[in-house]
Amino acid sequence: MAYDGRGLAGWQRQDNGLGVQELLEVAAGRVCGHKVTVTGSGRTDAGVHAAGQTASFETCARRSPREMLRGMNSLLPESVAVLSAEIAPPGFSARFSATGKTYTYDFFTGPVRNPLHTWRSWWVGQGLDWERAAEALAELEGEHDFACFRSMGSEVKSTVRKIFRVSLGPSGLQTFRLELTGSGFLRHMARSIAGTAYRIAGGAMDREGLRALMASGDRPAAGHAAPPQGLCLQRVYYVPLEAGRIPDGEPFGERQSWK
Repeated sequence: MAYDGRGLAGWQRQDNGLGVQELLEVAAGRVCGHKVTVTGSGRTDAGVHAAGQTASFETCARRSPREMLRGMNSLLPESVAVLSAEIAPPGFSARFSATGKTYTYDFFTGPVRNPLHTWRSWWVGQGLDWERAAEALAELEGEHDFACFRSMGSEVKSTVRKIFRVSLGPSGLQTFRLELTGSGFLRHMARSIAGTAYRIAGGAMDREGLRALMASGDRPAAGHAAPPQGLCLQRVYYVPLEAGRIPDGEPFGERQSWK
């Protein structure tokens, strides 16, 4: 599924705003004829977009995937759409069955702000050394303790994660894109890495400084997280991942196993 994060309170159901989860539950519930609880692959913050979010739920209704897709999309707002639907195997969970995710973060480098990029990227201006940042970010690849990039106050059992692939380069006219594929991400981790990439490109940190930052686990030393609108959840994987072999096709593997 995909959604435009503008005006949404993020993925999770909220008391003080409209979350994507709530929208899906209402739509699926109406199509199925009973209350539905939707599980997402993970949370996205308010203002963050998704091009390949996944979600799962159980139903006793006799509805085909096609009927679910068309019915839910007729009830969802224009900012949210179900792109495909499958009957999952027993025990599947969009969250706990996931093996990895790909996030992208877009930086707009035009000399002046552009309204067409306002809700899709972070305007950072010109004069930044993106090659320097790309070289330094290679330090992120592999299994590391990413405590320095987690949200302050978040509670997790472990801050160790594995990053399979990191890239940073031009992705269009006056736009640079950071791409991160990993086994999982801490809260605000992708945005914090994007903020650190900006600092490195601006000369405030180098590769050695990034290495020392990661070793320290000091979140304040990493600087501010990048604003949410540049971040997009691109893909969620349900097949084994390893460095150098990230699938570009079907994230669920062979579709026949999902019939």
